[in-house]
Amino acid sequence: MEINYEKNMQMLSDAVKYCKENYLHEDIIKVLQGDNDLEKQLCLIELKSVNSQEEADILVFNLTQHSGPVRETASYKILDLIQKEEFKNYFQTENIMNTFVKAVVDINPTVSRNTTEIIKYVENAQYIYSEIIKEIKNTLSKMEDIKQTRSYVANKKNFNLYWNLEALISIADKVNTDNDLFEILEQTALSNDYTIREKTAKSACEFVKTNNDFQKILDILQNDENIYVRKYLE
Repeated sequence: MEINYEKNMQMLSDAVKYCKENYLHEDIIKVLQGDNDLEKQLCLIELKSVNSQEEADILVFNLTQHSGPVRETASYKILDLIQKEEFKNYFQTENIMNTFVKAVVDINPTVSRNTTEIIKYVENAQYIYSEIIKEIKNTLSKMEDIKQTRSYVANKKNFNLYWNLEALISIADKVNTDNDLFEILEQTALSNDYTIREKTAKSACEFVKTNNDFQKILDILQNDENIYVRKYLE
Protein backbone atom coordinates (compact mmCIF):
# COMPACT_ATOMS: atom_id res chain seq x y z
CA MET A 1 0.00 0.00 0.00
CA GLU A 2 2.88 2.34 0.79
CA ILE A 3 4.40 1.67 -2.63
CA ASN A 4 1.08 2.40 -4.36
CA TYR A 5 0.60 5.56 -2.30
CA GLU A 6 4.04 6.83 -3.17
CA LYS A 7 3.51 5.98 -6.83
CA ASN A 8 0.18 7.79 -6.90
CA MET A 9 1.61 10.85 -5.19
CA GLN A 10 4.49 10.91 -7.67
CA MET A 11 2.04 10.71 -10.57
CA LEU A 12 0.03 13.55 -9.08
CA SER A 13 3.18 15.62 -8.66
CA ASP A 14 4.19 14.92 -12.26
CA ALA A 15 0.72 15.78 -13.54
CA VAL A 16 0.81 19.13 -11.74
CA LYS A 17 4.25 19.80 -13.21
CA TYR A 18 3.11 18.95 -16.76
CA CYS A 19 0.03 21.17 -16.38
CA LYS A 20 2.32 24.11 -15.63
CA GLU A 21 4.34 23.51 -18.80
CA ASN A 22 3.76 25.73 -21.80
CA TYR A 23 4.05 23.17 -24.58
CA LEU A 24 4.80 24.33 -28.10
CA HIS A 25 3.42 22.29 -30.99
CA GLU A 26 6.83 20.77 -31.61
CA ASP A 27 7.10 19.78 -27.95
CA ILE A 28 3.75 18.01 -28.08
CA ILE A 29 4.72 15.98 -31.14
CA LYS A 30 7.99 14.97 -29.48
CA VAL A 31 6.15 13.79 -26.36
CA LEU A 32 3.74 11.75 -28.52
CA GLN A 33 6.74 9.90 -29.92
CA GLY A 34 7.98 9.01 -26.44
CA ASP A 35 6.82 6.61 -23.74
CA ASN A 36 5.68 8.89 -20.91
CA ASP A 37 1.97 7.98 -20.83
CA LEU A 38 1.00 10.57 -18.27
CA GLU A 39 2.60 13.42 -20.20
CA LYS A 40 1.17 12.03 -23.44
CA GLN A 41 -2.39 12.32 -22.15
CA LEU A 42 -1.96 16.01 -21.41
CA CYS A 43 -0.24 16.65 -24.74
CA LEU A 44 -2.97 14.83 -26.65
CA ILE A 45 -5.50 17.13 -25.04
CA GLU A 46 -3.39 20.18 -25.86
CA LEU A 47 -2.79 19.16 -29.49
CA LYS A 48 -4.60 21.58 -31.81
CA SER A 49 -3.44 20.46 -35.24
CA VAL A 50 -1.40 18.07 -37.35
CA ASN A 51 0.72 19.85 -39.90
CA SER A 52 2.08 16.94 -41.92
CA GLN A 53 1.48 13.28 -42.73
CA GLU A 54 4.25 12.37 -40.29
CA GLU A 55 2.50 14.15 -37.43
CA ALA A 56 -0.80 12.43 -38.25
CA ASP A 57 1.03 9.09 -38.27
CA ILE A 58 2.49 9.84 -34.83
CA LEU A 59 -0.94 10.73 -33.46
CA VAL A 60 -2.59 7.59 -34.85
CA PHE A 61 0.33 5.49 -33.56
CA ASN A 62 -1.04 6.21 -30.08
CA LEU A 63 -4.47 4.78 -30.91
CA THR A 64 -3.34 1.17 -30.50
CA GLN A 65 -0.76 -0.80 -28.48
CA HIS A 66 -0.55 1.85 -25.75
CA SER A 67 -2.10 2.19 -22.32
CA GLY A 68 -5.88 2.53 -22.11
CA PRO A 69 -5.90 6.22 -21.12
CA VAL A 70 -3.55 7.10 -24.00
CA ARG A 71 -5.60 5.16 -26.55
CA GLU A 72 -8.81 6.73 -25.31
CA THR A 73 -7.46 10.28 -25.38
CA ALA A 74 -5.94 9.68 -28.83
CA SER A 75 -9.31 8.49 -30.12
CA TYR A 76 -11.00 11.69 -28.93
CA LYS A 77 -8.31 13.84 -30.55
CA ILE A 78 -8.37 11.99 -33.88
CA LEU A 79 -12.15 12.30 -34.01
CA ASP A 80 -11.85 16.01 -33.33
CA LEU A 81 -9.23 16.62 -36.05
CA ILE A 82 -10.49 14.32 -38.82
CA GLN A 83 -13.75 16.27 -38.96
CA LYS A 84 -11.88 19.42 -39.96
CA GLU A 85 -11.23 19.95 -43.66
CA GLU A 86 -7.72 21.27 -43.11
CA PHE A 87 -6.63 18.05 -41.37
CA LYS A 88 -8.91 15.38 -42.85
CA ASN A 89 -6.54 14.47 -45.71
CA TYR A 90 -3.81 13.43 -43.31
CA PHE A 91 -5.91 10.51 -42.04
CA GLN A 92 -6.52 8.71 -45.34
CA THR A 93 -3.49 6.44 -45.81
CA GLU A 94 -3.83 2.68 -45.89
CA ASN A 95 -1.68 2.27 -42.77
CA ILE A 96 -3.88 4.66 -40.84
CA MET A 97 -7.05 2.96 -42.07
CA ASN A 98 -5.64 -0.39 -40.93
CA THR A 99 -5.07 1.10 -37.48
CA PHE A 100 -8.67 2.33 -37.41
CA VAL A 101 -9.88 -1.20 -38.21
CA LYS A 102 -7.89 -2.55 -35.24
CA ALA A 103 -9.17 0.21 -32.95
CA VAL A 104 -12.80 -0.62 -33.74
CA VAL A 105 -12.49 -3.68 -31.49
CA ASP A 106 -10.40 -2.08 -28.76
CA ILE A 107 -11.05 -3.59 -25.33
CA ASN A 108 -11.97 -0.07 -24.18
CA PRO A 109 -15.53 0.57 -25.46
CA THR A 110 -14.91 4.32 -25.59
CA VAL A 111 -12.10 3.79 -28.09
CA SER A 112 -14.36 1.50 -30.11
CA ARG A 113 -17.21 4.00 -30.04
CA ASN A 114 -15.00 6.90 -31.06
CA THR A 115 -13.44 4.87 -33.86
CA THR A 116 -16.83 3.98 -35.35
CA GLU A 117 -17.36 7.75 -35.59
CA ILE A 118 -13.85 8.37 -36.93
CA ILE A 119 -14.28 6.04 -39.92
CA LYS A 120 -17.25 8.08 -41.13
CA TYR A 121 -14.68 10.62 -42.30
CA VAL A 122 -12.46 8.18 -44.19
CA GLU A 123 -12.74 8.80 -47.91
CA ASN A 124 -12.14 5.20 -48.97
CA ALA A 125 -14.95 3.69 -46.92
CA GLN A 126 -15.02 0.68 -49.23
CA TYR A 127 -11.53 -0.28 -48.06
CA ILE A 128 -12.64 -0.07 -44.42
CA TYR A 129 -15.70 -2.16 -45.30
CA SER A 130 -13.58 -4.87 -46.95
CA GLU A 131 -11.14 -5.08 -44.05
CA ILE A 132 -13.91 -5.26 -41.46
CA ILE A 133 -15.65 -8.01 -43.46
CA LYS A 134 -12.39 -9.97 -43.29
CA GLU A 135 -12.22 -9.45 -39.53
CA ILE A 136 -15.81 -10.60 -39.03
CA LYS A 137 -15.35 -13.70 -41.19
CA ASN A 138 -12.23 -14.57 -39.22
CA THR A 139 -14.07 -14.13 -35.91
CA LEU A 140 -17.01 -16.25 -37.04
CA SER A 141 -14.73 -19.05 -38.25
CA LYS A 142 -13.11 -19.21 -34.81
CA MET A 143 -16.44 -19.15 -33.00
CA GLU A 144 -17.29 -22.49 -34.54
CA ASP A 145 -14.61 -24.04 -32.33
CA ILE A 146 -15.84 -22.66 -29.00
CA LYS A 147 -18.95 -23.26 -26.98
CA GLN A 148 -21.49 -20.45 -27.20
CA THR A 149 -21.60 -19.86 -23.47
CA ARG A 150 -20.59 -17.00 -21.23
CA SER A 151 -16.95 -18.05 -21.43
CA TYR A 152 -14.30 -15.37 -21.74
CA VAL A 153 -13.39 -16.48 -25.26
CA ALA A 154 -17.01 -16.45 -26.44
CA ASN A 155 -17.61 -13.04 -24.89
CA LYS A 156 -14.51 -11.62 -26.54
CA LYS A 157 -15.60 -12.90 -29.95
CA ASN A 158 -19.08 -11.46 -29.45
CA PHE A 159 -17.50 -8.16 -28.42
CA ASN A 160 -15.57 -8.13 -31.71
CA LEU A 161 -18.70 -8.92 -33.71
CA TYR A 162 -20.69 -6.25 -31.90
CA TRP A 163 -18.28 -3.43 -32.67
CA ASN A 164 -17.41 -4.56 -36.19
CA LEU A 165 -21.11 -4.63 -37.06
CA GLU A 166 -21.53 -1.20 -35.50
CA ALA A 167 -18.62 0.05 -37.62
CA LEU A 168 -20.25 -1.25 -40.80
CA ILE A 169 -23.48 0.47 -39.82
CA SER A 170 -21.62 3.76 -39.44
CA ILE A 171 -20.44 3.66 -43.08
CA ALA A 172 -23.53 1.97 -44.54
CA ASP A 173 -24.40 4.94 -46.75
CA LYS A 174 -20.91 5.05 -48.28
CA VAL A 175 -20.27 1.47 -49.36
CA ASN A 176 -21.40 -1.13 -51.85
CA THR A 177 -22.38 -4.36 -50.14
CA ASP A 178 -21.65 -7.89 -51.34
CA ASN A 179 -22.77 -11.43 -50.63
CA ASP A 180 -20.16 -11.75 -47.88
CA LEU A 181 -22.09 -9.32 -45.70
CA PHE A 182 -25.39 -11.06 -46.41
CA GLU A 183 -23.91 -14.43 -45.39
CA ILE A 184 -22.43 -12.88 -42.26
CA LEU A 185 -25.79 -11.47 -41.19
CA GLU A 186 -27.45 -14.79 -41.91
CA GLN A 187 -25.11 -16.30 -39.31
CA THR A 188 -25.28 -13.52 -36.74
CA ALA A 189 -29.09 -13.45 -36.94
CA LEU A 190 -28.98 -16.88 -35.31
CA SER A 191 -26.61 -15.89 -32.52
CA ASN A 192 -27.39 -16.92 -28.95
CA ASP A 193 -26.34 -13.44 -27.85
CA TYR A 194 -29.16 -10.90 -28.15
CA THR A 195 -26.72 -7.99 -28.55
CA ILE A 196 -25.39 -9.59 -31.73
CA ARG A 197 -28.90 -10.19 -33.03
CA GLU A 198 -29.69 -6.57 -32.21
CA LYS A 199 -26.70 -5.33 -34.23
CA THR A 200 -27.70 -7.71 -37.00
CA ALA A 201 -31.19 -6.22 -37.11
CA LYS A 202 -29.80 -2.70 -37.05
CA SER A 203 -27.37 -3.58 -39.86
CA ALA A 204 -30.11 -5.10 -42.01
CA CYS A 205 -32.27 -2.01 -41.47
CA GLU A 206 -29.48 0.18 -42.79
CA PHE A 207 -28.37 -1.96 -45.72
CA VAL A 208 -31.88 -2.81 -46.92
CA LYS A 209 -32.16 0.85 -47.94
CA THR A 210 -29.84 0.14 -50.86
CA ASN A 211 -30.21 -3.64 -51.25
CA ASN A 212 -33.58 -5.34 -50.87
CA ASP A 213 -31.91 -8.71 -50.26
CA PHE A 214 -31.34 -7.68 -46.65
CA GLN A 215 -35.08 -7.86 -46.04
CA LYS A 216 -34.50 -11.62 -45.79
CA ILE A 217 -32.35 -10.99 -42.70
CA LEU A 218 -35.14 -8.99 -41.11
CA ASP A 219 -37.53 -11.83 -41.93
CA ILE A 220 -35.28 -14.29 -40.07
CA LEU A 221 -35.49 -12.05 -37.00
CA GLN A 222 -39.20 -11.33 -37.33
CA ASN A 223 -40.22 -13.57 -34.44
CA ASP A 224 -37.37 -12.67 -32.12
CA GLU A 225 -38.73 -12.08 -28.63
CA ASN A 226 -35.99 -9.74 -27.44
CA ILE A 227 -37.25 -6.13 -27.20
CA TYR A 228 -33.91 -4.67 -28.33
CA VAL A 229 -34.02 -6.73 -31.50
CA ARG A 230 -37.71 -6.12 -32.15
CA LYS A 231 -37.38 -2.34 -32.10
CA TYR A 232 -35.68 -2.56 -35.51
CA LEU A 233 -38.46 -4.73 -36.92
CA GLU A 234 -41.41 -2.48 -36.17
